[in-house]
Amino acid sequence: MDFLEGFKIGALEKEILFNILMGFIAGFVIMSGYILGHKNKNYSKNFAITVFLLPVIMTVVIPFIATDLKKAVSLAGIFALVRFRSIPGDSKDILYVFFTLAVGIVLGLSNYVEGFVLTIVVTILFVFCEQKWPEKKNQLLKITIPENMNYKGTFDDIFEKNLKKYSIREVKTTNMGTLFTISYDVVFKPETDVKAFIDEIRTRNGNLTVAINDYDGIAVL
Repeated sequence: MDFLEGFKIGALEKEILFNILMGFIAGFVIMSGYILGHKNKNYSKNFAITVFLLPVIMTVVIPFIATDLKKAVSLAGIFALVRFRSIPGDSKDILYVFFTLAVGIVLGLSNYVEGFVLTIVVTILFVFCEQKWPEKKNQLLKITIPENMNYKGTFDDIFEKNLKKYSIREVKTTNMGTLFTISYDVVFKPETDVKAFIDEIRTRNGNLTVAINDYDGIAVL
């Protein structure tokens, strides 16, 4: 039957199935490197799944468009931009997506040695850079205090214990002048327990509001 002809496994189909297996292995290595590189830090599970499955998808698609370089490049660009349509990604995430796509394309063309050399080398470099060259990200700490409290030096011992660096960004009155809100630029030490840090501050400021925000506006706690 003509219908069943489409289910016959020929040389091309066997090659694609093997490429899919190679894509799964490479995707697992890439995902593991992403998770290991973000050890002790928050990482996106959705992004980890994305880089795991992207090589597999590419190994299936590439053999069918391998003869048309323009289509292959256009498809790679589309896949790379899908994640960033609604959620802005940082440069490292964008680079990691392109790396994952490159591995999928190379494996989809049955270049296994080149594909796995690329996978292993870049993954090792990524983990090394993330662990040995961590990003020192400034955050915004806001502490509300009563109007009769002198904020200068009040929290210095807590800051010295928990922060790599800190500086006052802004001082303003709130609640009709009965309260002050002090804003600090801060960088936390890796070992800092943020909840314990906040609890210590609350014992000094009379249990008034304490807020920690990233500069993109996403509240940390």
